[in-house]
Amino acid sequence: MKKLLLLTFLCGVLFVSCEDDSIDNSMLIGKWASVANAKDSDANAKDGALILYIDETDIEVQNGSWSYRPFTSDEYWYYYIDRDSVLHISHEEYDGEDYYTEYYELDLSFRDSYNTLTLWYKPTFSALRKYTFIRR
Repeated sequence: MKKLLLLTFLCGVLFVSCEDDSIDNSMLIGKWASVANAKDSDANAKDGALILYIDETDIEVQNGSWSYRPFTSDEYWYYYIDRDSVLHISHEEYDGEDYYTEYYELDLSFRDSYNTLTLWYKPTFSALRKYTFIRR
């Protein structure tokens, strides 16, 4: 019986001491520039690169274009990160008559002591897209 109690206690300590691996918003805050060569973490941001200015709740896009889907134009997105390190973004559009909201999910990860950000976007009808940014 004592062995069972000891084993239960040790298992409880192990589960309680596990750290939460989720990413909080503070790691994203700042200016991010897309890099010319996503495989080279030391690459400089290219001219006309996609720039993301991220604060606590918003992402401001600069140099948005169709090639950077879903960041197709210079606008603001609301965002949050869930426990699975998925970046949820939303943007409200007005088409002249009605407002509608676009929603997207992008997987994210960090490297180089949180100075390199990688986003993966999977459009419904095309291949997985990978965007790598460096902190500026």
